[in-house]
Amino acid sequence: MENGRAGKVKKKKKEAEDMEQELLQEIVSYWGTRAEGYSEVNEKELAGSQREAWLHVLEEQFPEKKKEEMKILDIGTGPGFFPMILSEAGYTVTAVDYTEEMLEKAKENLGKYTKYGLERVTLQRMDAQNLEFADETFDVVISRNLTWNLEKPEQAYQEWMRVLKPGGVLLNFDANWYGYLYDEEKKEAYEADRKKVEEQQLDDHYLCTDIDRMENIARQVPLSAMERPAWDTKVLESLGVCSIQTDSEIWKRVWSEEEGLNYASTPMFLVRAEKSAEQSFQLGDVTVRRGEKYQAASEDGLWYPAAKPGDMVTEGGPVVAYGRIVREPEYDDRKEQIVHYWEKRSESFLEQRRSELANPIAKRWMKEIEKQIPAGRRLKILDVGCGAGFFSILLAKEGHEVFGIDLTPEMIENAIQLAEEENADCCFQVMDAENPMFADETFDVVISRNLTWTLPNAEHAYGEWMRVLKTGGVLLNFDANYGKEDVADTKGLPEAHAHFKVGNEMLEECERIKSQLPISRKNRPAYDVAVLCENTAGEIRIDTSLGKRIYLEKDEFYNPAPMFSICAVKQ
Repeated sequence: MENGRAGKVKKKKKEAEDMEQELLQEIVSYWGTRAEGYSEVNEKELAGSQREAWLHVLEEQFPEKKKEEMKILDIGTGPGFFPMILSEAGYTVTAVDYTEEMLEKAKENLGKYTKYGLERVTLQRMDAQNLEFADETFDVVISRNLTWNLEKPEQAYQEWMRVLKPGGVLLNFDANWYGYLYDEEKKEAYEADRKKVEEQQLDDHYLCTDIDRMENIARQVPLSAMERPAWDTKVLESLGVCSIQTDSEIWKRVWSEEEGLNYASTPMFLVRAEKSAEQSFQLGDVTVRRGEKYQAASEDGLWYPAAKPGDMVTEGGPVVAYGRIVREPEYDDRKEQIVHYWEKRSESFLEQRRSELANPIAKRWMKEIEKQIPAGRRLKILDVGCGAGFFSILLAKEGHEVFGIDLTPEMIENAIQLAEEENADCCFQVMDAENPMFADETFDVVISRNLTWTLPNAEHAYGEWMRVLKTGGVLLNFDANYGKEDVADTKGLPEAHAHFKVGNEMLEECERIKSQLPISRKNRPAYDVAVLCENTAGEIRIDTSLGKRIYLEKDEFYNPAPMFSICAVKQ
């Protein structure tokens, strides 16, 4: 049975890969037939005002660097328009395209229209979605009229950011070229363009294309149905890019009057993304993939070594007390800071969890949990970082055997009290989430909420959580990228919200702690998945829309940070 199921999965995967390859070949074939006509369009641009207009637009966006030191990558170069104008201006350019006919035209045009030919330009056949360059190779990555017809544009963006140097700039010029296939208003505007061009007796730029063939391709690629550049901005943000700008009127500076009339309903926009000089986007062996979304799993900043013997001192029975954790040459007291912070917040947490248990939000949480854990039997569950026992109590009421652990003694005292109030049979212990003192393969489920972002050594914690899981068991982690959120930003929050009760001093303390934790500089949940893939070969599922289903009202429980869930099966 298992072999049969595996065979079906393998067959479906092969069929999907074959379909992707067929579409890619159709796209390549189409642009192969367009090479000559597209080259003529470029020749018009070179002879007109667009040449200088484009060069000016590009140069004003470039990073401050000498021409001779700048390395530029032109992706989807076509007949070579950008390499021609840039090499003439003194720049060195690497230009790639997947269509051989386009590269042949680019080579011909460089010899015909520039003084330097291939002296300053390198042409290579390459897939825009799978670049064969090392990380951090280029100062500038540019592209024009390419992204819209890619099968995997998210992957392309990730690749483009990967090959950029820190401080480098991505410039992507594109448009919603075939949005009219999905929007009636856009279709009417497109047809009005065609009519106006005919009335003014201009060349209709769509007539030189195989419209039916191109529309068939456009229906099979994802971006025709997207609202852009909003989509592009969202994807780049998910990759951890902080500096993103869009210009929806860039077409006014680079198009001729004829182009403006032909494409009035599909104006060209610019997406400019600058790679942080402090953060390295490296495409590792593992990336998050949710549907067709990709996210880099890179990091920068502090690195906290794996826990070593002697890090933790156990005294007085179940209470875990931390002595001086020494890391030469300085003393590391982050865990003590974290415990003291939550100690001060424990009383308000008890009140919040008491109210939360009586609120409809509790049922929403149980619905999310039950979707991921085994059904139909009593489970042995570990609630890591249980706080005042919210998850522990909910799960115990469903008949499960639940153990809740937390490093803050006051939280455990409150959890015991709340469980008694709710008549829930749970077991609570003061214990370090990074070092749970249970035997291997003890639990069917390990669950956590809003904990991982507070851990100095989350990688070690994930390894331990998988260790105490039984084979086939489920790790379910609900968290958010709190390290990159500003807790002092209370805009849009209701007056009863917890953030208003914390006080400025506590908020500042929280920010100080976050700044010391390596996980605050991770791209999540990509980082979490990368770590989990080192600990299990089982299935890992990501859900980044969790918060939208949980926090339906802006009340005292509302969480403004986008929450995600990670479900990992131990294999």
